[in-house]
Amino acid sequence: MHLVSAACLLAATIVVSACSVAGEPEPSGQDLSSRSVTAADFPDGAASPIPTTAVANALADVTGAPMSGQAGTEVSPPDCAPAPVSADGAVAYLGPGPGERSTLTTVVAGVDSTLDDVVELAQRCRQTTTTTFGASSTVTTEVLPPPPGPDGVQTATIRRTIVTGGGVPTTTSALTLLGERDGVRVYTEYRWPAAGPVPPEAAAVLDALFVKANAAAFG
Repeated sequence: MHLVSAACLLAATIVVSACSVAGEPEPSGQDLSSRSVTAADFPDGAASPIPTTAVANALADVTGAPMSGQAGTEVSPPDCAPAPVSADGAVAYLGPGPGERSTLTTVVAGVDSTLDDVVELAQRCRQTTTTTFGASSTVTTEVLPPPPGPDGVQTATIRRTIVTGGGVPTTTSALTLLGERDGVRVYTEYRWPAAGPVPPEAAAVLDALFVKANAAAFG
């Protein structure tokens, strides 16, 4: 549960850029347990499944969308708030990253929107402010080249820099690789407590985990 807390630091806006063509979305809620990576797919096998009751938190973290029914969270501009992704049937894993106080997170979830919808929103909303019970964070997003994916899988790469607080602000960075086909979306995220570029070792680990997540989800 300590790792769950580390991963669910903030909700922020997610930005993506697509490459190949995905299929039509299907309703979420399907059981995706057979289409997720396992702890063995993480470096040294050091990961744990996020409990079902906390998967919604993990999804809010990687998507930047407030949890359904969550009160006290506002996104500005209001029309930049991402649509929530249902936790029904979704599976998430969390493990330590290669850097100090860093984490690796994977989520596979059913979606009823397309990655193109997320792209359109992200292109309009390069910088947003998320306020939760009075605590504000400024989220700056950057679209990076999409990673390779299996045939028919639409992919995206986004980088978020989240600055929270006033006098002595804290900075968190997140690099997320996404894959989507036929209403199933994979998130693979590396998160670390600093600004600047992602360390090369971490980028290589994230790339390898994304390949495994795509293989598990899409065959």
